[in-house]
Amino acid sequence: MAVNIAAFNTDSLVTPSPYHIPGYGGYIPQRKYKIGGTFSKTTHEILTDKDNSSGNLVLRKIEPVKEKTPQFRSNLVPGYTGYIPKGEHWFALPYVTACSYAKGDHLKSLKSQAEEKQRFLENQLRAVPLNPIKSSADPFVSKQSSYKTHTIDYHISGYTGFLPMSRNKISMGYPSMTKQAIADYREKERLQAATKSHVPFLEKPAEKPVLNRRVLYPAGSGMVPHYTGHIPGEKFKYGNTFGTSTNAALKSMHCYSQVNK
Repeated sequence: MAVNIAAFNTDSLVTPSPYHIPGYGGYIPQRKYKIGGTFSKTTHEILTDKDNSSGNLVLRKIEPVKEKTPQFRSNLVPGYTGYIPKGEHWFALPYVTACSYAKGDHLKSLKSQAEEKQRFLENQLRAVPLNPIKSSADPFVSKQSSYKTHTIDYHISGYTGFLPMSRNKISMGYPSMTKQAIADYREKERLQAATKSHVPFLEKPAEKPVLNRRVLYPAGSGMVPHYTGHIPGEKFKYGNTFGTSTNAALKSMHCYSQVNK
């Protein structure tokens, strides 16, 4: 028996724009009164609802604020508490006179700012673009004297530049310390230049005998101090250091066993 299945509407799974994604933390008007729907669908209904208290959409085109020329009244009544540009520079005058002078200074300042802006725009139009004269820059080589040219022997107090090999120089005056550091640096450079063409020879150090760590009582030495294990015959020895009294502890144990036999 054939069963009629209604066509599946894929649009029901996708929330149409505009909407806020879950996790949006901004203010959403009337959000707390909307229940029973997903966050995306609820915000879509709020953003596209025209039947609200203001009668306007939440999302609407914001017109840029046009820049207006400030307007000033010719005569201000004494007692006016609003801000008067440049008014802090005029004092010991009647209120109306001080306001008039302040207004003139402010308008003069606005005019000079407009002229400066116009000159800046004109200079930008006349500016010549900077074209590189080389594809790549040459490496920088300082023409100042350096430690390698033997033209500097020390630095005077107050020098804040880098001074090689001066970190371990202490308890010395600054000129004496810098002189010693520069001399050490030159000697190091001389040794490096002298050994630069020679192949270094590395001599392998002699191998030290490996002690058998599994031996409990060493035959040719004493025990390590703070050893807390049993040492045969140790309790009968007095007046010696721990290493001396425990020397040849294994021999003492053998001697004790021979006496008992």
